Amino acid sequence: MRALLCLLVLLLATSAFSQNKLREKKPSQRDSIILANYKSKVSQTINANPDSALIYIKQLREFSTQHNYLVSLIEADYLYAHYFRRIQKPDSALIYFKKQIRDSKKIEYLRGMAQGYNGLCRTYYLIGEIENSIEAGNKALKFAKLIEDTGNLIVADTHNALAIAYSRQNKMEASIAHLLVVDSIHKKEPIREDIIAAAYQSLGNVYLELKDYDAAEKYYLKANNEFEKIPGAGAFYFNTTNVFLGHVYYHKGQYKKADELLSKTLLFFEEIKDERTVAEINNYLGLVHLNYGNLEKAENYFQVSFQFQKKKEYNLEAAQAALQLGKLNIQKGKAGTAIEFLEQAIIYNSEIKNGTINQNAHSLLAEAYALQGNYKAAYNNSQISKKITDSIQQAQSAERIKELEGIYQTKTRDREIALLTTQNELTKQQKTNQRNLLLAIVFLATIGGLFLFFQLQNRKKTAKKLQELDNAKNTFFANISHEFRTPLTLINGPIEDQLASKKLSFSETKNLKSALRNTQRLKDLVDQLLALAKLESGNLKLNIQCANIPHFLIVHAQAFSFSCDEKNIKLAVEVPNDDNADWFDQDVLEKILYNLLGNAIKYTPENGFITLGGKRVGNKYEISVINSGNYIPPSQQQKIFERFYQTNTKNPGTGIGLALTKDLVEIHKGTISVKSEESGTTEFKITLPIYREAFDESIVFSESKKTERPETFANALNDTKKEIVLPEDAPVILIIDDSKDIREYVSSIFETTFAVLTASNGKEAFELALKYIPDIVISDVMMPEEDGFTFTKHLKEQQLTSHIPVILLTAKTQITSKLEGMGIGADAYVTKPFNSQLLKATVENLVENRRKLQQRFAQEVVLRSKDIAISSADEKFLDRLQQILDIHITDPSFSVESFGKEMAVSRMQLHRKLKALTGQSASEFLKSQRLKLALNLLKEKKISISEVGYSVGFNDPSYFTKCFKQEFGSAPSDYISH
Repeated sequence: MRALLCLLVLLLATSAFSQNKLREKKPSQRDSIILANYKSKVSQTINANPDSALIYIKQLREFSTQHNYLVSLIEADYLYAHYFRRIQKPDSALIYFKKQIRDSKKIEYLRGMAQGYNGLCRTYYLIGEIENSIEAGNKALKFAKLIEDTGNLIVADTHNALAIAYSRQNKMEASIAHLLVVDSIHKKEPIREDIIAAAYQSLGNVYLELKDYDAAEKYYLKANNEFEKIPGAGAFYFNTTNVFLGHVYYHKGQYKKADELLSKTLLFFEEIKDERTVAEINNYLGLVHLNYGNLEKAENYFQVSFQFQKKKEYNLEAAQAALQLGKLNIQKGKAGTAIEFLEQAIIYNSEIKNGTINQNAHSLLAEAYALQGNYKAAYNNSQISKKITDSIQQAQSAERIKELEGIYQTKTRDREIALLTTQNELTKQQKTNQRNLLLAIVFLATIGGLFLFFQLQNRKKTAKKLQELDNAKNTFFANISHEFRTPLTLINGPIEDQLASKKLSFSETKNLKSALRNTQRLKDLVDQLLALAKLESGNLKLNIQCANIPHFLIVHAQAFSFSCDEKNIKLAVEVPNDDNADWFDQDVLEKILYNLLGNAIKYTPENGFITLGGKRVGNKYEISVINSGNYIPPSQQQKIFERFYQTNTKNPGTGIGLALTKDLVEIHKGTISVKSEESGTTEFKITLPIYREAFDESIVFSESKKTERPETFANALNDTKKEIVLPEDAPVILIIDDSKDIREYVSSIFETTFAVLTASNGKEAFELALKYIPDIVISDVMMPEEDGFTFTKHLKEQQLTSHIPVILLTAKTQITSKLEGMGIGADAYVTKPFNSQLLKATVENLVENRRKLQQRFAQEVVLRSKDIAISSADEKFLDRLQQILDIHITDPSFSVESFGKEMAVSRMQLHRKLKALTGQSASEFLKSQRLKLALNLLKEKKISISEVGYSVGFNDPSYFTKCFKQEFGSAPSDYISH
């Protein structure tokens, strides 16, 4: 059994392999040309000369059989079927189409199956089997859609065939739908001319049947336009379409156009011997000439048509032709001839039983007999015609009555059903209404929620955008402030340098002091702009500190004495002094005071007076500024606190001073008011809370909140004596600023006492610091690529540079900015515009403190990190230094080069780092450490002097003695003897 199964599987596999092999065989290039030639000749002759086409089909089949080309054999069967359909032998056509389908299924030839079912569709509707036609058409569509390359052609052609099938069922809408699909396929990608032309021709036929003659004419003309593009084979279809077009012109009453077109078409079909079409054309030409009144020509045309229909036994067409000939002979007055044709019409119609033809025939017979004078026969035929007419009407009436009864019964049933279901429907409607109401409420709630959500999102986006704009504006004001302060520094510094000179005349001194005051005025305006921007963006934060307000007011009022003296204004300060502790923001109060006193000086005439008053009112402090001058009407007293408002456009100023003052007072939780007398006295009064509890703890700045940093050498050893610096060993200073003018100005201050290095940004400066290890750094804060804060952080984290003092030089004046700089290790913070003498003193003080540290460390026997740790980076460096010394100090071959390699730095970097910490070069430091260790060993008196020298890394005892004496002032032997 198993062997039998294996044999069966083997046979099936062999059969499948053989089938695949045959299926995959393709014709050679030469054979392909021969096959294509046969198919072309068939295509050219199949319509005009079917017998010639048959010869080529047989040759195609013989050649395909000889070479075993299965696909070509299948196509030959298709052409055979097409031939039989053309010569009106549908049964033979069906046999070949079915054979084509079977053979195509065997080799899975999709095109063959699609073409076969397409052919079946076209053949079935010819013999009236419409359902079979539609079924075959749908199968053709199924397989055509699976073809990858040119499947659209068969799809379109099949839609054409299905359209004809549906038109035979009188389903015109379905027919038109299929034809419009073909048109849409053609519009997307043009298909073969014969297929799209056939679709247009079929559309014309449908509209002709529907008696829409204009639409029919349009599509017939479109069909002919496509048929004209087909060489040779298109002539048959072109002339066929013209036959239909002649029908259209006849029905539209355009007899001349119909006569010309049909006469021309008649010649073509007579030439190809298509007798049936010739008979059809003759019939229509007869009708045309009958309407012309050209009875002789009409009779000739009708006779040709009648003889052919009679010969072929086409009873319906023969009866219609005989009827027309009878009618024509009546018009000619030939009653006998008319009677003969009319009786033949009745005989041919007897098998068809077309009531309309019988009724027309008897009616015309009545006329013919009357023409002969045989009134009895005329009456009898008239009665028969009337009976037929009545029977037709009765049949139609019966059908109508039956139809009406059906409609009535249907409506009655529907009414009963409606009455029975009304209650249920009402109940359902109520439920539906309730559900719809609920859905509507949910929908509206959802819409409302979505609306609120999107509104909220939009507000968030708007707020975010406004915040970004505020930040951008704040950044702009900060940057412009920085840009203003840089040139102010370059103006302020040289002026102060010149004023420090003793060689100036009185007038020069006076002019330079005026320039210095105006520089300060510019600085104040810049500060106002920055404060205004911060207020608008909400970034201005109070820094409440503990101080004494009376003392603060008295000290700041003195700054305005010079301006008052210039205008001969009497300045009185009526502020009772005390030692109370007050809580307020000194920077904010300074801006308020400077704005009010500055305004007072501006608007007080010469020889006028200004009074600054102050008094405590409970836990608040009241400050008043009174000045003589112009009267401010009540209508303007509130407006003067509005931004950019000026009582007179000719007045000096920008109009932002008092507006800024009011905002600053309110942010300090105070109030401001103005009172002006007609006598010319104006008073501004401010009331501020000064107790700690009035402010949030987050903005109260106390000593405990100061940023802690490790104690510097400067703080620890402030009282140590100065070390004298030799001119040839000048310290190195690194100056960093993105402004070339600032770099050059600061360099000019130190170039006589320091070796100066300069850089334009933090990144470039850090590379210079690693290379040269400067003694001190002066750096701007706001710079491109890397700012001063970042640079300082990197410098303090690097072991080689962590010891270097840093002075931050910037336009940022806020305490928080200063604390940020100090927190990352900056040693000093100087604000632009700066005093050159103050900057110079700051630098010298830091360098001097560094020298004092060097003195201390130089005296130590061995370095200990816990004693000298300035920062974590310094501590790591010293720990590493100590570990290397512990291992290698007694090794005579341990040189400075070895020392640098062990520390992972260059010789120069090690030299600069040790010089900064101890004041000694690397070689001096190594020798000093060895000698200090030797000193400790000598104190113990356990080994000899030469052994001590060898123990600490000296190869030569005499050289050891010499170095020891230079270091400590006495020989080792003298030191032991003491």
